[in-house]
Amino acid sequence: MPVAPPPPFVPDAQLCVVARRNDALGPRGRWAAFGLLASVCLALGAGFVVVGAWPVLPWSLVEVTVLAVAFACIARRAGDWERLTVDGDRVIVERRRGGRTERCEWNRHWLRVEAMPGVRGASDGMRITGDGRSVEFGALLPQAERDEVARTLQRLVAR
Repeated sequence: MPVAPPPPFVPDAQLCVVARRNDALGPRGRWAAFGLLASVCLALGAGFVVVGAWPVLPWSLVEVTVLAVAFACIARRAGDWERLTVDGDRVIVERRRGGRTERCEWNRHWLRVEAMPGVRGASDGMRITGDGRSVEFGALLPQAERDEVARTLQRLVAR
């Protein structure tokens, strides 16, 4: 199943940040790894059947089924992305999570940007609030980049 990439950048934006999940294997590699693991599990189960321990095979089938569900969940989340754009007086947050795309837009001067506390004092993202709506951003960014984006956005909103 093809994954929809984020829309193209806004060329004259003051800030445009795109964050994606790390999908090192890609779809073909991920399903090849699943096929390898599943074939090893089923081969072991068949080997036990040959020596007379037939109850192992149903458990091998259960194991492969659980593995398939886990790989399907990973595949569904592999296409997730977030984009934050500051363009003139507009702040736009677009997100794709689990196949659903959301878009929120605010006036830049009416926003509040807050760091969300996480484990051991590190921020776990940021919350952008305005017009009675609140959106979290930055969960897909590394900690250092998340803090830099939060500082930059706070500076742009304060103008």
